Amino acid sequence: MKTCGVVLALVLCFWSFAANAAEYKGTVGDDSRAYYVHVPDSLKGKKNLPVVMVLHGGGGSAENARKMTGMDETADRNGFIAVYPEGSGGGFLASKLHTWNAGLCCGASSRKKIDDVTYLSQVIDALIAGYGADPARIYATGHSNGAMMSYRLACELSDKIAAIAPNAGTLLIDDCHPVRPVPMIAVHGTADPCVLYNGGKQCGGCFSKAIGIHLPGDQWPCQPVPVTVAEHAEMNGCSDEKKVVMTKGAVTCTQYTCPANAAVELCSIQGAGHMWAGHGMQGTARCVSMPDDPRCNKVSSITGGQNNDIDASQVIWDFLKNYKIGN
Repeated sequence: MKTCGVVLALVLCFWSFAANAAEYKGTVGDDSRAYYVHVPDSLKGKKNLPVVMVLHGGGGSAENARKMTGMDETADRNGFIAVYPEGSGGGFLASKLHTWNAGLCCGASSRKKIDDVTYLSQVIDALIAGYGADPARIYATGHSNGAMMSYRLACELSDKIAAIAPNAGTLLIDDCHPVRPVPMIAVHGTADPCVLYNGGKQCGGCFSKAIGIHLPGDQWPCQPVPVTVAEHAEMNGCSDEKKVVMTKGAVTCTQYTCPANAAVELCSIQGAGHMWAGHGMQGTARCVSMPDDPRCNKVSSITGGQNNDIDASQVIWDFLKNYKIGN
C-alpha cells in the first residue's frame, strides 16, 4: 500500500493534466486520444501556418510536454501553432501514464504495437483541415520517448513531416526508409542517464526508478547518439565533414555538410542529464515553485543535471523554420 501511495503521488505531481492546457482540443477517427492546440492570437484566422508537434516523454502527457518545453511561449514569439498529442496508456493508471510506440520503446504502446504513425498522420490531416496548417511545414519534436517517436516519423511519415528535432532520444526501429531527406537537429546531454549519450546495453529504466516499480520494456539497448545522428546524415546524403555552428556555455552544436533542405545537426550539452534545456526539471509548475519538494528531488536525482545555457525550444525552432517539404 505504501508503494502504491508513492506511485500515485509521483504521477499526480509530474503527469497530471489540466483542462485548460490549450485553446483547442480535438480527436481523430475512432481514437479517443486527444490532441491540444495552441494558436497564438496573432495567427488566429490566418492560413498556411507552420506547426510544431510536441511529443511527450514516456509516462508523460500532453500537458507535461507543454509545461516542460514552454513551447506555447516560443510559438507566440515566433508565429507558429504548437500541438500536443497524447500517447496511449495501458494497465495501472493508464489514463495518466502515456507512451508512444517508437519501436523498442516504450511501455504498453510498444508491447501492443499501437500504430502511432497513423494516429499522428491523422492529427496532421485534422490540423490542415481545421486550423489552416501548411502541409509543407509540419514539424515534430519531442522529449525522450517522444524524441524516439520523432525519429520514427522521419522514417515512416517523411511525406508529411518537414523536419524533426529529437531531444534526449534515439532511433529504436531497425528499418528507416524515408521517401525524402528529413532535416534534423538533435539535442542531447552527454551525462544523460536514461538515453545514454555513448550508448549501452541498458538504456532507459529511469521511469521505473522514479516510481519504484520495474516496468516491462523499460530498458533496451541503444547505440551512441553521435552514431545515430551520423547515420541520419548519411541517409540524407551528407558528407562526413562537420563544422561547429554554435557554442554557448556547455552547449556545442555541430552541423554536417549536407545537400540543400537536408541539414543534420547535433547539439551536445556537456554534463547535462535527461532534460529540456532552458526550462525547469520536468517543466512542472510544482517543481518551479517548490524545487526542494522531495518528489522533485527524487526525479531530479534520477534524470541528472539541468542546463539553462540555451532555450532548447528556441534553438529547435530556429532550425526547423528553415525547411519545408518541396524546397
